[in-house]
Amino acid sequence: MKVFVALLAFVAYASAASVGEPIASQSISSTIEDLIYGIQEQMPCGFAGLGIPPLAPLRIDHQNIDIDTSALKVKGSIDHFRLNGMNDFDIDEMKVNALTSKVAYKFSFRNVNVDTSYDLAVMLKKFGFTINLIGAGHAKIAIKDMVIWGSLKYSLGVVSGKLKLKTLEVRTHLGEVDSDIEGMLGHGLINEKMNVYLAEAVEMAINENENLITDTIESIALPAVNNILDDVSIAEVIAGAGGDGGAGEKEVCIPPEFEW
Repeated sequence: MKVFVALLAFVAYASAASVGEPIASQSISSTIEDLIYGIQEQMPCGFAGLGIPPLAPLRIDHQNIDIDTSALKVKGSIDHFRLNGMNDFDIDEMKVNALTSKVAYKFSFRNVNVDTSYDLAVMLKKFGFTINLIGAGHAKIAIKDMVIWGSLKYSLGVVSGKLKLKTLEVRTHLGEVDSDIEGMLGHGLINEKMNVYLAEAVEMAINENENLITDTIESIALPAVNNILDDVSIAEVIAGAGGDGGAGEKEVCIPPEFEW
């Protein structure tokens, strides 16, 4: 979330800098693309100025899980969680319109995957019946050829200098999902069949509920981003993300070593 806020601050800063001058939207878009690729290179090291740990991969040693919604209930824990591939992406589209304060974007992720140990009880409530799954073991889930696209609109107060996100549209499509989770329904053929079903269910849930996911993300992310922006200035966000306005030489990212 903080990386997204920093990126938004850079977009607004670049757009505001063009006020009173001929606006070259293509130049702003290219600058933002360069910034994003800079963030991509930095992700294995994290962003110390924003208090963000390494993101490629993102590692969590232990996390308790307690989720209870109308469709899904999950309780238990995960250990040695590792999210890989968040920095393995291309920018297919990045268009910044300084006049309308609108950004259109499209990203392609080749292979985002999770590797973890788990001990979870899962209850799926769907189509009038309930499926209970209790399992523990090693789990791998891979999402291949994921595309994320959409647009956002922002405003920048002339007097206050405060940045605000007005709209956020995020749409997602998954190319393929692979699931290799041990221990869901014992071992052997039944567990293999369950993995196939789970992969198909995840792919279908994402690809066939595009509008619902878009609305949900906007309802959650929009106030969360604006709450962060209310407490910090653009200069503070840019400084925390490592931005230096083009001065100085950026340190080369050397990823830390981990035991797992």
